[in-house]
Amino acid sequence: MRLVKRVLIIFAGLLLVACCPGEQVDERGWPKELVLGLVPALEAEALVDNLEPLTDHLEEVLGMPVRSFVPMDYTGLVEALGSGRADIGMLPPFAAMLGARRYDIESILVSTRRGETGYRPQWLTHDKSVCETEIRYEERICDARVPGRESVIRRFGYCQGDLERMRGESVAFVDPNSTSGFLFPAVQLREMGIDHQRDLNSLFVGGHDAAALAVYSGDTRFGVSYDDVRSMICGQYPDIGERVIVFENAPMIPNDGVQLRPGLPADLRQAIIDAFIDLAESQAHLPDDEKVLWVLYEIDGFMETPEGVYGPVREAYELMRN
Repeated sequence: MRLVKRVLIIFAGLLLVACCPGEQVDERGWPKELVLGLVPALEAEALVDNLEPLTDHLEEVLGMPVRSFVPMDYTGLVEALGSGRADIGMLPPFAAMLGARRYDIESILVSTRRGETGYRPQWLTHDKSVCETEIRYEERICDARVPGRESVIRRFGYCQGDLERMRGESVAFVDPNSTSGFLFPAVQLREMGIDHQRDLNSLFVGGHDAAALAVYSGDTRFGVSYDDVRSMICGQYPDIGERVIVFENAPMIPNDGVQLRPGLPADLRQAIIDAFIDLAESQAHLPDDEKVLWVLYEIDGFMETPEGVYGPVREAYELMRN
């Protein structure tokens, strides 16, 4: 049954691309159903397993059915929001910026993690010879994203290495529309005189966990992901923090958040904002592995989107276009 459920939810995401949005509204002037899309930061099946608590909360607070799906990539969700086939999305900053440029998709909330509204991408390698300093290991809790599972401490390796070592090598990027998994790292390389197309064997593997696992398995010598995807998959791969070493970071990026398609009523917009904030605040006292938003995207809070928050993303995008 779990497999059937996963297939149906992912298949529903594909159908959204082909069907026409409904125009039915209730007595409040709200759509009779909302469609929520989540991008595959981790593999789609892992997201599908954890979607139900979020949709249940939104249904209860908003008093209406909420249907969810996981598209194949970031672009699929941007297009679904832009065409009205999805109403709510949770997009990374680059995809959110593109959605705003192309379709007036509105970012209503920016996520927080441990109080921070930004993060830095991390460069990964399995090759210890890349390290120019001694490898430093930190012991941290392995976040297995499984409620009730006993906490396990794992070691995570860090060193300092030179990105020049990547010339001519295979590198696992996430997605062309991923801010931390491609855009900011590619700009960083460009400023060093390294072209990701000409100077690297660049591969797009679809997810942050997939990028780390490509390095872990030896399929690529290097990779890039958000900080720190290793702690999200060390339950399945206990030694990934030691075998996959962080040797450099890219510049700071504003966090992901929550987006709405254009045209939703103002009172529904505010109700959606309140619903997401209420979920984060109501679960703040719980362990991380019991927080719905943390299990999905390591989110522990929200703030309403500040003016110009994605300006640095837009600047990076324009630089890469030229």
